[in-house]
Amino acid sequence: MLQLREISFSYDRKCPTLEHISMDFQEGRITGILGANGSGKSTTMKIITGLLMPQEGQVLYQGEAVSMTKKALFQYRQDVNMVFQNPEQQLFYTIVKDDIGLALENLAYSPNEINERVSRALEMMDITHLADKPIQYLSYGQKKRVAIAGMLALQPKYLLLDEPTAGLDPKGRRKMADSMKKLVAAGTNIILTSHDMDLMYDCCDYSYLLHKGKVLAEGDKFQLFQKVDLLEKAGLEAPWIVKLHQAIKAPLALNEMDFFKQLLKGDVKW
Repeated sequence: MLQLREISFSYDRKCPTLEHISMDFQEGRITGILGANGSGKSTTMKIITGLLMPQEGQVLYQGEAVSMTKKALFQYRQDVNMVFQNPEQQLFYTIVKDDIGLALENLAYSPNEINERVSRALEMMDITHLADKPIQYLSYGQKKRVAIAGMLALQPKYLLLDEPTAGLDPKGRRKMADSMKKLVAAGTNIILTSHDMDLMYDCCDYSYLLHKGKVLAEGDKFQLFQKVDLLEKAGLEAPWIVKLHQAIKAPLALNEMDFFKQLLKGDVKW
């Protein structure tokens, strides 16, 4: 398990960015970190991956404190890695399959192992047809999927996704949501940040709500997302499914598809 224990961090000592936050990222689920701009989401993600060192508290992995030495982080980041919001930050080669295999080459994997892992990552992200395409000709959404595939080739146990649907059209958003659920079903644990509250409700099994660097609330979708007052205090809106549930007392659906199934069955009364 991956855990944060009493983490505090500040870019400016006079203004704390994170204050004594604790989170548990259990296996087999998508864990969301919610919050408005400036709440500390991105800082939390960078601390989890070791890009920033906490000034207080510890990051624990498999029950042990994560060492911030270069050697220890090198090993740790093969199990815990992040895909940034802007895919351009993580794409370096000209051809898709070469870029996905870049990290494996740097780790001195055999050509056969690289080919197998790249093929699997392409398949998992449903971009096998793009393997030989020049990256410069891909759409923004395709580049995001290539960047994620590059991390999947490392076979991480935890994959952190920072605003994975930002800049995507509705079709791209749906495909990304489906891909995340498939990854978790295949054994990859996901930690997710997004301003898209409908996406977070749909995908996240458990979430933490950050406000001004503190954990304001936590819980599963049936607990946290119904606390509309706390969401509003944190500068966020409740998902439309929750708004509808509270307005007309419709059964609280798991996601959009579940809601329309209830509607067709007659469970939702207008």
